[in-house]
Amino acid sequence: MRRHGRILGAALGVTALLAVVPATTARAQSSPGSEKITAEALFEDGRRLAAEGKYGDACPKFQASQKLDPSAGTLLNLASCWEKQGRTASAWGTYREAASAADAAGRKDYVATAQRHADALVPKLARLTVNVDQPVDGLLIKRDGAPVDRAEWGVPIPVDAGSHTIEASAPGHKGWATAVAVGQDGAQATLSVPVLEAAPQEAPPAAPPPAAVAPAPVMVPVGPGSTSTDQGSSAQRPIGMVLAGIGVVGLGIGAGLSLEAKAKYNDSLNNCEATNPDLCGPTGLSQRDSARSAGNAATVAVGVGAAALVGGLVVWLTAPGSGGSGGSARVFVAPAPGGAVVEGSW
Repeated sequence: MRRHGRILGAALGVTALLAVVPATTARAQSSPGSEKITAEALFEDGRRLAAEGKYGDACPKFQASQKLDPSAGTLLNLASCWEKQGRTASAWGTYREAASAADAAGRKDYVATAQRHADALVPKLARLTVNVDQPVDGLLIKRDGAPVDRAEWGVPIPVDAGSHTIEASAPGHKGWATAVAVGQDGAQATLSVPVLEAAPQEAPPAAPPPAAVAPAPVMVPVGPGSTSTDQGSSAQRPIGMVLAGIGVVGLGIGAGLSLEAKAKYNDSLNNCEATNPDLCGPTGLSQRDSARSAGNAATVAVGVGAAALVGGLVVWLTAPGSGGSGGSARVFVAPAPGGAVVEGSW
C-alpha cells in the first residue's frame, strides 16, 4: 500500500482509482527500517525507468522492492511492467498474485484492478506442455533451471514467448536437455521427454596383485665342521664369494626395479585427476598396476640380494685362514623387509 497508492494510476491507467491514497498515510503504516527505505528508493527508480520506456531496467527494480517490502501496489506495478515488456505469462501470474495480496489487505479496489488485467491477458497466454511417456525412478524435469513438479507433466503451463530449456536427469542415467521455441502470445507448444539412456557402469577397482612371497631361508653350512674332508673346508671361500656376488647382483636388480616403479608411477599421474591423484583413467590404472608389480619385484630382489651378500660375507669370514676362528659354523640367512635376517653359530 504505502507509496504505491499515489503513483499506480500512471502505470496502469487507473489514476482516478488509485491516486487518492496519500503518501503520508502509506508511510505511516511502515516502520522506517533500512529495508523499507531501500524498497522505496528502488520503487521510485523503477517508476522513473518505466516512464522512460526502459522496461528491461524497470522490472528488476520493482522485483527488488517487492522482495524487501512486499505490497499489492508493488506487484501491480511489476505486473504492468512485465506486460509492457511482452512477458505475458509473467504479467498474468503477477496480476493474480497482486489480487490475492490486495484481498488479504482489504483493498477491494486493487483486487478489481488486478483481476481485470489478469482476465484480459488470458487469451494471449502462450502455453508449453511437457510430456513424459516413460518416466524412470528419480526422474527430475527442469524448465529454465526450475524444477517441474510431476503434477505439471502433460498440463499446458503458461510461459512467456521465446526459447525455453528443458532438462531431464535421473540416478544411473545419462542426462538430457533441449531447447523449445514458444511462439508469440496464444501459441501452444508440446515437448516429449524421451526415455533416458542408462549410464555405463563404472569398472570395479582392479584387484591388488598377490603379495610377493619371500624365498625360503638359505642354510649355508660353513667351516671345517661342515664336512669331514679338507676339500669341503677349502671350498668355503669360493662359496662365500659366489653368495656375495649373487647378493650384489640382486641389490642392483632391486635398485633398477625401484627406479622403474617410480617412473611408471610418475607417468600415471599424467592420466589421473590433478586434484585427486587416486582417481585415474584406464591408462593411469594400468600404469599404476605396472608400477606396483615393479615395486613388489624390487622388494624381493633387494631382500634376496641383501641375504645373499650377508651370507657370503659370513661364509668368507668363517673360512679357515681368513682371520676367523676356523671352527664349525652354521648360518641361516632369510630376506626380510628392508634387509635380511642372519642367524647362526660358530
